[in-house]
Amino acid sequence: MNPYIRDIEGGLIEVTDLGQAIAQTARYIGILYEQQPTEMQAFVRRRRRYWKDIFQKLGMLKADQEAEQSTESRTIK
Repeated sequence: MNPYIRDIEGGLIEVTDLGQAIAQTARYIGILYEQQPTEMQAFVRRRRRYWKDIFQKLGMLKADQEAEQSTESRTIK
């Protein structure tokens, strides 16, 4: 079963490939830091906040999974 995260808008997102999701989110954040027209700045700020939130939640999910794997490997030995 794949894990889920909840975005800041309340939507539930299924994470099917954690590594790919982290890389994709990092690219989105990078794009949003590029020069944007003045009329888009408010939109860009909201999107940047959204993607940073997703990136942080994916990072926490990765840390949780690594901790779980570490615990399992110690139990098996």
